[in-house]
Order: sequence, then C-alpha cells, then structure tokens
Amino acid sequence: MTAPPTAPALPFDIARHTQAPLRMDARIRFRNKTPEQVFDILGDPQQIPDWYLLAKEVRMHPPGEDGEASFNVVFTFFGDVYEQVLHWDPPHRYVYLAKGDNFPIKDYIALIEVVETAPGEGEMRWKIYCDQIEGEHFQKILPVMLPPINKASIEKLTPLIGGVDFEVQSFF
Repeated sequence: MTAPPTAPALPFDIARHTQAPLRMDARIRFRNKTPEQVFDILGDPQQIPDWYLLAKEVRMHPPGEDGEASFNVVFTFFGDVYEQVLHWDPPHRYVYLAKGDNFPIKDYIALIEVVETAPGEGEMRWKIYCDQIEGEHFQKILPVMLPPINKASIEKLTPLIGGVDFEVQSFF
C-alpha cells in the first residue's frame, strides 16, 4: 500500500530571515523515497560530513530553552562554524544560519526544502543566501572555489536521498 502524499507546505518567505541575495540554488529530483525519508537525511547534522566535501566534523549542542537546534561544523578552509536552525517544519523545510570567526561569508542563511511531486517522488531544494564575503583573498577565491565544491557535494548527496538527477546554479 502506498503512503498518502504529504500535505503541501505553505509558501515560505525567506525575507523573514534575510534580505541577502540568492547565491546558490541546488535541486535534486528523487524517487522511491518519501519526503520524510529525505528530510531525515537532510535534517540530521551528523550526516553533513557524509556528503559535503568541506565538512570534517559535526559537534551538536544541547537544545536551547526555545528548543532550537544548534551545532558546529568544522570545515576545511573555514574552521569551526556555528550553525543554528531558525525555522523547522518537517518534512517540508528548515532554515539555518552559519557564522564563525574564520567564516568569511556574512549574513549566510540557507533554506532546505523537500517537495513531494507524486507519491514516492519529489524534489529537494537547497538555497543559499548571503550578503558579502570578507577578506580580499576570500573575495577572489570563493566565487571560483565554491561552485564546483557545492556541485560535487550535491552530486555526492544525490544517491543518499534516492536522487535521479540534480542541478546546481551558482551566483557568487
């Protein structure tokens, strides 16, 4: 028996969290997975090093008084980056911010969405918004380095969520 489709999520307004421009729009079309199964993978910070090329380690923090999740990801090049979930709506979407002393991308807010298009099929969307890159070195290298790293990471994530194809657009 096929599970009933997940109720569609209401449209989401990212402007509640940032006015920064869209810098990356990645999409993976998946089959033979439910939105809940896909969301379980994407919503588990411990799995980030399994697919994101620059992520080396994740350290979880106890939930805050408001129940919001936060954690640190240790990245190659960026060091220790604090990430905090700002919006949590399983299995539809979540929004998180990333910041750190050595993280040169400012006003970094990302949106991860899972949309069911048919029973057992759908699309995962990962959108990154950010305002500026600090430091002359990072201003020169990140627009060249991040697009292929993000694309390779999405390619690595694709089979983990039952992906059949993907696309990544970068606007750095």
